[in-house]
Amino acid sequence: MARKANIAREEIDQACWDLIENNRFPNIPRLTEYFLQKDGRRCSNTTFMNAIAEWEESYKEHQQHQLKELDSVLLPLFKRFSRDVTQHLGQLLDEKSTEIEQHQQRKLDATEGGYLALSGVLIDLQTAHDQLTKTHKRASNDLEQLQIKLLNKEQQYQDILTQNNVLTSQLKQEQKISAELQINLAQQQVNLAKQDNQIALLMKENGKLNAELDSIKTNSALSDQKRWHEMTEKLEALTTSVKSIQHKDRGSKQ
Repeated sequence: MARKANIAREEIDQACWDLIENNRFPNIPRLTEYFLQKDGRRCSNTTFMNAIAEWEESYKEHQQHQLKELDSVLLPLFKRFSRDVTQHLGQLLDEKSTEIEQHQQRKLDATEGGYLALSGVLIDLQTAHDQLTKTHKRASNDLEQLQIKLLNKEQQYQDILTQNNVLTSQLKQEQKISAELQINLAQQQVNLAKQDNQIALLMKENGKLNAELDSIKTNSALSDQKRWHEMTEKLEALTTSVKSIQHKDRGSKQ
């Protein structure tokens, strides 16, 4: 049989965390079941209700702390990613520019060999310039794609925040409904207890009335039996008197 005992607020708080880890939001019936399975202890609904209200405040602070941690982790990652991409592209362009400049310098040095050599340098320079232009275009396209990905990541982050706000609002509504249901349940339990007391009183009163009725029936039966006996005796006495009179009357006639 479940035993009555005081359950500390700390134990109820830990029980609430255990239930939420199992995807079960704490309420009075679930806490009652939790402690019955654990060690058979019971506690008043009022104590459970007050402890749940305190735990909900701690849970709300815990959620807000998690959101702040998520914000502090994701935003630096996004910024560092953008910075690294920009730095990488800058280094790539610098390397290509240096390479072209060195190549151009070598070609210019070769112009001392004559006009044909100069023409060859110009052709090579134009080729290198065209190649650099293509490389720059590819790098620009890559940067654009990375910026698009970054915007998508930021949008996903905002969607997560929005969804979490919606879930938080739904949780508050569910907590409000749960509290109302718990209050209604407590009131129903009180009404049921009153009805049980009234039924017990009525049954007790009914037992008394039945006992009185049995007593009345018994007394009535005894009274009727006594009157019947008296009437029988009177009738027998009357019959004897009549017979005696008749006997005397016959004797006198003879």
